[in-house]
Amino acid sequence: MVRVELFGVPRLLAGAREIPVTGETLGAVSRALLDACPALAGRVIDPRTAWLADGYIFVVDGRFSRDPACPVSAGATVFLVSSVAGG
Repeated sequence: MVRVELFGVPRLLAGAREIPVTGETLGAVSRALLDACPALAGRVIDPRTAWLADGYIFVVDGRFSRDPACPVSAGATVFLVSSVAGG
């Protein structure tokens, strides 16, 4: 289980501060996040690719990444933030 903390527009769209999902890579986490919260489709996560829209980035245990192959450990803290605002 991974806890994804949302900030800014993602938090407003989801109506939640965090969403628990499962996934061993950021690509899997992104897909699980889209499944768990369809309100993120379009503005935050591209529904065709299940990957982040331009302007958003994940932070995994303090490391910024837009790499879908980036590994995510169970229990990791993952933030979804706007890359435009610099996180």
